[in-house]
Amino acid sequence: MVTGLFRRHLPRCFLAVCAALLAACGTEHGRTATPLSVVAPTTVAPTTTTAVPVSYQVKRGDSLTAIAKRFGVSIAVIVATNHLATQDRLTEGQVLQIPPAPPAPPLQLAITPPDGQAGQAFNLTLTGAKPSEVVTFEIDSANGGKFTGPPHTASPNGAVTATYQTTPVDAPGAYNAIARGDHGTSAYARFRVNPAHAPA
Repeated sequence: MVTGLFRRHLPRCFLAVCAALLAACGTEHGRTATPLSVVAPTTVAPTTTTAVPVSYQVKRGDSLTAIAKRFGVSIAVIVATNHLATQDRLTEGQVLQIPPAPPAPPLQLAITPPDGQAGQAFNLTLTGAKPSEVVTFEIDSANGGKFTGPPHTASPNGAVTATYQTTPVDAPGAYNAIARGDHGTSAYARFRVNPAHAPA
């Protein structure tokens, strides 16, 4: 309903159209008028921009390993991007083009099989670590024992694999596996060891 000041300034034909629309939207003979169909708003696809490499000037004491870890890319990618003859020699003041780090997969520690017999091997696969990050796996057994394996270096895509070999006399129950990286990666998973089958 149009009232007050606004009513005096609106043309009569506009008010008639509004009245007709209001009547059409109401009910007629006890029936509800059919609602107008709603047109979904047009969505505009987001524009994608290609990330450009970052220029980095080599400082005294720098190594490709340290630079790769700093920018979250692999040594191989830096070598290929800059057409380096060797990865062992950098010159102070040298300018490197560092490509953007690829999107990291979600951080996850998977164990296969998740349930097995004492005496069998369990495969641990970590994804989402930093490229070239050094990762160690700790296994906490059902009887309270702890085992820490040797360090592993993550691949350029942040994956690390290891195998934990149980023995036939290992305690049955739930075992906890913890992956820890030297650049802050931490992931946890659990697997179960069942008693070994008795020989027939």
